[in-house]
Amino acid sequence: MITTFDIALPGKKLLIDPDSAERISEYTTYRNLYENDFASAFPSTFSKIIKKYPFENTTAQTLIELNLFWAVTDFFKTLLTNGGLHVSTDNSQEVWDEIQENNNFLAVLKEVFIDNSRFGNGIFKVAAAENGVRIFSICPDCWFPVFNKGNLNCIEGHILVYPMFDTINGKQLQLTRIEKHRRGYVENELWLMSEDMFKEKLDIETEISIPEVDDFSNIWNDFVIFPVKNSTESDKYFGDSDYKRCKSVVEELMLTVSQNSKIINRHANPKMTGSTDSLEFNPVTGRAEFPNKDYIPVGRDGVKAEYITVDLQAAAIKQHIDTLLQFFYILTKTPPQAYGIDVAGNLSGESLKKIFMSTLAKLDDMKQVSFDNSIKQVVKCAMAFSNKTVNSVNLNWGDPLPEDYAQLAQINNERVTAGTQTRAGAIMEIDKVDENTALLKAEQIAAEKDAKVTDQI
Repeated sequence: MITTFDIALPGKKLLIDPDSAERISEYTTYRNLYENDFASAFPSTFSKIIKKYPFENTTAQTLIELNLFWAVTDFFKTLLTNGGLHVSTDNSQEVWDEIQENNNFLAVLKEVFIDNSRFGNGIFKVAAAENGVRIFSICPDCWFPVFNKGNLNCIEGHILVYPMFDTINGKQLQLTRIEKHRRGYVENELWLMSEDMFKEKLDIETEISIPEVDDFSNIWNDFVIFPVKNSTESDKYFGDSDYKRCKSVVEELMLTVSQNSKIINRHANPKMTGSTDSLEFNPVTGRAEFPNKDYIPVGRDGVKAEYITVDLQAAAIKQHIDTLLQFFYILTKTPPQAYGIDVAGNLSGESLKKIFMSTLAKLDDMKQVSFDNSIKQVVKCAMAFSNKTVNSVNLNWGDPLPEDYAQLAQINNERVTAGTQTRAGAIMEIDKVDENTALLKAEQIAAEKDAKVTDQI
């Protein structure tokens, strides 16, 4: 862990500890998995497949890319945000509504969640600009928290490191911008690089018109960086990627499917064996050949011609793949129904909640561990930069699973019939309206019912 802000010194590379370097290296692997670059993510497996099934010997692709990593992240992102997010404040709600709209906050939330899922960490950042308050996401591969003498429970600040390039007189220069975030202010640095080493500290105000020190302590005396961590343990500060525990299972799935794909493709046009008596003389080559190149001579004297076929043991292969998929569902806490598999018709809302029980528990865990607190701090910071003080922020995520109105209506109708609930109460729950509206609708229904009875008489 890093315990000093001085990680950039002339003539040195970036001074980070081995754990931070390993974290950044893991981020590269996780990005490759998310973006379908399996040749880089699984180099040993990829090279084994190419060696056994070289391109010139097969028409099938070398590795069938089953991007279940992207599928997991996309599923949880959709489940988290498909019910929407309503943020309410105890002061100047209209100001937050404008900030939220100008920054497309839901889209920023999705970006942070994607990082949180694939890397284990996501980051919100708030900044004051000429055109208003800006809220955006920061990729954690440039983020280095600074701890107080190794104390995981005390953060002294955050450092953001951005590589940059500039072209002067036709020569490309490598630059690095560094932001040192402390409570109430940010120190900005710009360095000229040489072979990944810090060469010279430049005047950042002159070079790119950014103040060397951005002091906002008079309106917000805290950090403007808000990390969001995936589930973590007491001895860790950084969260774990959703891909970490299912990586080997998905790799085995891709290997199994790819190998069987090669076998199927090789035997899609089966070869025939038979007697050499069937060969014909080719005057061009001067050899006895069979017109069909897929014919393999195996002897003479009436050898019966037959096709060479392969026993794929399809049942065993399917069972192996199904077993691997079961492990994948367990490790990712997602049911097959999350991907449109084994979806039975007319599932009730209660059935869906039972099927998605582990999934919903994981979703609630993510909200409680980081998202709720971080978003509340983001809102307070953004409002402070708009000169509005907010003491309380409430979040309403909405229901991640669609409401089963048929089941809801049935339950409420049964309760009204049994006398355990009023008509107005049932209307409030089914139509999601206030008490006065429900009472008015109940009176209208009763009046229409009485009028219908009168007409029949």
